[in-house]
Amino acid sequence: MLQHERAPALRRVPILAELSDGALERVVQSCTWRRYQASEQIVAYQDSSTDVFFLLAGKARAIIYSLEGKPVVFVDLKPATMFGEVAAIDRRPRSPSIEALEPCSIASLSADAFEQLMLREPSVAVATLRHLAADVRRLSERVFEFSTLVVQSRIHAELLRLAGQDKRTGEVLLSPAPSLSDIASRISTHREAVSRELSRLTGIGLLRREGGNLRITDVAKLVAFVNEAKGE
Repeated sequence: MLQHERAPALRRVPILAELSDGALERVVQSCTWRRYQASEQIVAYQDSSTDVFFLLAGKARAIIYSLEGKPVVFVDLKPATMFGEVAAIDRRPRSPSIEALEPCSIASLSADAFEQLMLREPSVAVATLRHLAADVRRLSERVFEFSTLVVQSRIHAELLRLAGQDKRTGEVLLSPAPSLSDIASRISTHREAVSRELSRLTGIGLLRREGGNLRITDVAKLVAFVNEAKGE
C-alpha cells in the first residue's frame, strides 16, 4: 500500500475512526505493513504472536481445522476489519487461524503499542469494547443455534448472516454464491444436507441462481422461518 493511502485506509477501521489526524499518523508510523496472497496464512492457530491486525484491502477468513482436516469456519473478514485483538489483550495463543481468501493488504500493531493506544485514546478503548461485545453476541447466537436448531433452520440462519445484519427485507444478492462446503463448514453439517435445502428453497422461489451468484428473493420470509424455529 502506498504511503499516502495508509492513513485514509486506517481511518476506515471503526476503532480508529475518531482519532485526530496527528494521532492517526502516529499509528501509521507504528504499524508494520504487509501484503498476503490468496490462500496464504496470516495468523496460525495457537501461534504465540500477539500483534493486532487491520485488514485494509482484500478478504480473509477465521478458521480452525480438526485433526481429520475438517474446516470449521467462524467468520469471513472484510476490509476495514480488526482481528487478533484477543491475543493482543490477554497475550495468550491465537484462536483461530486467519487465511487470506484473496490478496490482502494488512497493517499490524504490536500488543504493547495497541495497549498504549487504548490507554491514550479513550475513543479507541470504547470502540474496542463495542467490537468485542458484538463478537460475544454473534458467537452466543451461533452457540444457541447449534444447540437448539435443526440443520435446515441453521442453514436459513446462516443465509441471513451472509445477507448482512442490516438486510431484513427485500432481496439480497450473494456474490459470489457461497459454496455448499462453505456453508456446511459454518454450521457443522455436510454439503449434501446444504444441497438438499438450497434446492428446496429454490423450488419454492426463495432462492434463485444467477450465474455464479445466489439471490435471496424474500429476506423477510427467511427471517420468519428462523424466528419461528427459535420460537420468537
